[in-house]
Amino acid sequence: MSEVGAVQIPVYNRSDPALWFIMCESTFKLAVPKPITESVTKFNYVVSHLPPEVASLVRDILMNPDDTDPYTHLKTELINISGESSQQ
Repeated sequence: MSEVGAVQIPVYNRSDPALWFIMCESTFKLAVPKPITESVTKFNYVVSHLPPEVASLVRDILMNPDDTDPYTHLKTELINISGESSQQ
């Protein structure tokens, strides 16, 4: 019987979303019994761990996810939003 492990997504890092995504991606690679590679699955894990105030910033993406690569689209947008807010 193979071991099944729960994916442990870290707490969202408001000050450094790029680092948070790297940590999530490491978790996806370590998933048991096999790594998580599907964009939709990654998207759903990440969305389920976003604080409500952060989810509100990307509401349009959450309501209408990209058909081809929702995870990368969300990741790019959150990192861009973080960069914009840190420049203000």
